[in-house]
Amino acid sequence: MLPDISIIIPVYNCDKFIKKCIDSLLNQTFENIEIICINDGSKDNSLAILNDFSQKDKRIIVIDQKNSGPAEARNKGLKKSRGEYIMFCDSDDWYEPAMCKKMLETIRSKSVDLVICSCNLIKDEQTYDLRDSDYHKLTYYGLHSLTYPFKTQVNSVLWNKIFKKSIIEQYNIDFPSGYYHDDMVFVLQYLCCSKTIYAIDIHLYNYLLRSNSIMHQTYFSPKDRKKMFDAIDVMKYFLIKLSDNNLLNDNKAYFIVILSGLIKWIVSILSSKEEIIFFLDYCNETILFDLDLDYFPDIENKAHLLNIKNKYYQPFYQEDNKKKRTKLVKKFIKKVLTFSFSYFLFPYYIYKIYKRM
Repeated sequence: MLPDISIIIPVYNCDKFIKKCIDSLLNQTFENIEIICINDGSKDNSLAILNDFSQKDKRIIVIDQKNSGPAEARNKGLKKSRGEYIMFCDSDDWYEPAMCKKMLETIRSKSVDLVICSCNLIKDEQTYDLRDSDYHKLTYYGLHSLTYPFKTQVNSVLWNKIFKKSIIEQYNIDFPSGYYHDDMVFVLQYLCCSKTIYAIDIHLYNYLLRSNSIMHQTYFSPKDRKKMFDAIDVMKYFLIKLSDNNLLNDNKAYFIVILSGLIKWIVSILSSKEEIIFFLDYCNETILFDLDLDYFPDIENKAHLLNIKNKYYQPFYQEDNKKKRTKLVKKFIKKVLTFSFSYFLFPYYIYKIYKRM
């Protein structure tokens, strides 16, 4: 019998946490699942622990690869998966016992394309409701159509969602390998290929925050240019995917508000005129030079991107705007700093901040 759900877990140097993670999946109240663990070249005992689990429970499938990053690991997991539905788990997190059952029941009974649940944040051995932060707050519950601008309210983490494999296969949705923020662009692709979402107010996922986790990389500094540039590179990847699937016309406003908000956010982190110009030049060369902005209806964000495209950079580094940006970003960082930039949860939240500039 084929599994109903395939759960994909990239694993890298996580021998202190992986047992709790796997135990939480094996103890699910819904049992017809497969657990695909991709060891990404771990140098600790992670692979040995995974192999031991797989000997005891045939639902566990272990794939061993040289270190290639979580995107490549997840892509291999998708190819190996046999379930009708796909879920993800990070190797240092864990499910509540009823997570698979609740998520599966909801996506089937409500006949939707995507289901999202609430989560717990585990930090310093204390448990917090992720909704306590505006940045992570689910402001909606129940059934919704995935139209613009509602799509901008859906966070782009993988682990609190259940996906239909049929949609992933139909639109060739995958993770761009070799980049940070690959999880973000996977969810953005899926949202643009889906029509409906159902949100349940049940805390089913436990997110462990630890500073040295690959999965939970924290906020980046201006010196970390790869993370900044990768954010633009994956947006280019996203744009190509939309075009290849003939979805750009229906998602043009969604794309432009995310791209505009992302650029504004990164610029706000940069401190010098030279850094800002260098980054905006990169945006031009990578994604804006061949982007027909007349095609996009969002006037405010289109004007912002047109300034960049025309190399009118002064508004981004003039002193008055810089002070205002610094104030707004400090407020934003206060909410976000302990969480991963790669999750980029609420593009619309960033957009709302900068509408006041």
